[in-house]
This record gives sequence, C-alpha cells and structure tokens, in this order.
Amino acid sequence: MKNFQIKWKQLAVLGAFVVLFFLLMDFNSRINELNRLNTELAKMETQVAANKATESGLQEQIQYATSDAAVNEYARNNGLVREGEKLIVPLGNSTPVPQLNHETTPTPVKISNHQIWWALFFGD
Repeated sequence: MKNFQIKWKQLAVLGAFVVLFFLLMDFNSRINELNRLNTELAKMETQVAANKATESGLQEQIQYATSDAAVNEYARNNGLVREGEKLIVPLGNSTPVPQLNHETTPTPVKISNHQIWWALFFGD
C-alpha cells in the first residue's frame, strides 16, 4: 500500500484551481448580467426616443394652442366675433320641400293569345 503524501505544491495547485473555478463562475455571472443590462439599455433608449418624439409633438401643439391663429379658429368655429364685427348667420329653409317627379308609366297593351303564338312561330 502506498502512502499518499500531500505536498504543499499539490495543495497550492489544487487551491489555485478551486479559486480559478469560482472566479470563472463569478465572471460568467457578471457577463450574463452585462448582457441583460445592455438589452435593457437598448429598450430604454428606444423608449427615450419615442418619448422625445411625443414631447416635440406636444410642444408643437402647445405652441399652436397658445397662438393667435388657434384663438381665431376657435372663435370662428364657435360663432364668436371680434369687436366691431357683426355676426351674420345665413338663414335657409328650415325644412326642405321634397321635389316630386311625376313620371307617367305606359299602360300595357293587351295582346291576344293568337297574336302571341303567331309572333312566336313566324316572328315579328
């Protein structure tokens, strides 16, 4: 039977491998975390770009809503007038009169049976 003697060098190498194994496992988990964070960053950048586009659209709407043109348009659509102007509302017929088209319908001509048979056999 052989006597196994563990040498300090062997223990040091074994310890180094164990430490290296745990370092590699930690490195792997950090790489996975980095990939997850990069994916999340890409999603967030897309959302930021969409939000900036929405913001610019809303800023344009705010600028238009606070302009004189928007006030004038609102006033015209709601029947308001400026000082010195008179509101003129055209009056039309309240109920339209329906136009009746009388078309005369031709009265059918009575044809006897022998005339129908004659036309079937000999034409005309």
